[in-house]
Amino acid sequence: MRPGPAGRLSRLLVGCHPRRWRERYGEEMLDVLDQHHPTGRTVVNLWGSAVTAHLDPAYRTDRLSPARLRRAALMSAAIAAPLALVLGPVGYGIWQDDHWHPAADEGLVSAAFSEHATILVTAFGQAIDGVDMVWDVADLSRPRRLSQFEGGQPTALSPDGRTVATVTFSGRTALWNVAGPRHPTQIATLPGSDFRHLNPPLRGQAFSPDGQILATAYYDQVFLWDVTTPARPRLLRTLDAPVTSSAGSSSQIPFSPQDLAFSAGGRVLASATGTDQVTVWNVSDPARAYRLATADSTGDFVQGFALSPRGDLLAVLGSNGTVLVYSLADPARPVRTATIRGLLTRARYPDGQSQPDEVLCGGCILASYAVAFTPDGHTLTVVVDRTEMSANSGRDTVFSWPVTGSGTLGAAVTTAARDVADSQPFIAPGDRTVLGGPGDSHAWHAWPLP
Repeated sequence: MRPGPAGRLSRLLVGCHPRRWRERYGEEMLDVLDQHHPTGRTVVNLWGSAVTAHLDPAYRTDRLSPARLRRAALMSAAIAAPLALVLGPVGYGIWQDDHWHPAADEGLVSAAFSEHATILVTAFGQAIDGVDMVWDVADLSRPRRLSQFEGGQPTALSPDGRTVATVTFSGRTALWNVAGPRHPTQIATLPGSDFRHLNPPLRGQAFSPDGQILATAYYDQVFLWDVTTPARPRLLRTLDAPVTSSAGSSSQIPFSPQDLAFSAGGRVLASATGTDQVTVWNVSDPARAYRLATADSTGDFVQGFALSPRGDLLAVLGSNGTVLVYSLADPARPVRTATIRGLLTRARYPDGQSQPDEVLCGGCILASYAVAFTPDGHTLTVVVDRTEMSANSGRDTVFSWPVTGSGTLGAAVTTAARDVADSQPFIAPGDRTVLGGPGDSHAWHAWPLP
């Protein structure tokens, strides 16, 4: 294969080294270049090597005279001038690969509201090239964008609306101060050197109701951080959550946007990091947090879950369209109180007529989901964003059931639908609104639930 520009320049620079250096290392270096793909960095390294070798006494036969020094300087300049023209674009490409720069075609992947502030933070895309945007939503029908900064999925907003936990280009958790929402400032990056072995990287984040604890979820571990002073986060506890999913191997586990949730009192944390189970933890003393129980499987990957406002009910939604409700009256012994199956089929075929299996798009992800309780806890709502063969078509179907205090669901289900091609729906708290957006732009829309 014919070498590219970087390969040809690299071979040229090998020939620019002193004769003694070439006699000793030249053939070996050319063999290395033949076996590997030279890059812009290879060229820069060889240029520096040629310059220093000309000044190194080990490769000179006479003392370093002013004339020899001038020749070395002229050779360095002669090499550097054309390299600057050639390597400018190469260097810019290397810089782009190693630094964050926002993409313009990423879809909505997270929406974070605050209970005590009129701002919304939306995340578009994952860590690489992802972006967070801050919006004034005093009037949700007329949102105003205030700022944007490095971020992506997952993103969480503290209850007081002053701190955003998001993800950096390198995959670590970053804390941003958005008390001045027009001018966000990054205030801390949570240490990540101990977690580099974790793959996939950061999957979920959630603040406790008092905003003092931040939970961050990886594939099989959850970390609890004291963020009372956000500029100085302190690790309190590491929770091991081994994956024992029966739904598939780790390489098949989908990314779920709702991996963590605290109970209203902050004493219980629920977590699901892409498995078919939800684990319940006692975090009343975060430094001594421990596992309480694991809810039984939905039979497929958990795509979302929600805790009721009082924290005594847990609703779990599987990727096959199954909803399970548990009573957490005793969090150490979750009791299933309701099971609803077949939501995906009911969303795709509202007339009840069966369709050929091939219409369901084989092995692709068939739908995205959102699940939430109403603020009074009396209604459970599930949004099914069905996926069509065409990326430009789709439908959000909303199912709502009355919920009793014991966790049973009433038979009188309410159904509503809206034709819209979303990448992921979200349910806003309080005002009963669904958020969504196309999968190829920094855009989103909101529509009220019935």
